[in-house]
Amino acid sequence: KQEITQNNLQDKVIVEKFEGLLVDFAKKNSAKIIVRGLRAVSDFEYEFQMFGMNSKLEPSIQTIFLPASENNHFIASKLVKEIKN
Repeated sequence: KQEITQNNLQDKVIVEKFEGLLVDFAKKNSAKIIVRGLRAVSDFEYEFQMFGMNSKLEPSIQTIFLPASENNHFIASKLVKEIKN
């Protein structure tokens, strides 16, 4: 959030929790782009399959892949969730 605010993007980027399919959430909120983070080659394989399915369900929504910096390669959302609980 701090980096987004510093770059004056706070009015353009929204972070929300949701349930169900990502592509359905994106359509419901009129999103045009899905940004997905990649940590390793195995992430790319999984995310590319998800991109293919999302593209079939809603071709107008684009997916952008961003590789994690070297400092963040080994941080997994599963681990972050476990720390929060």
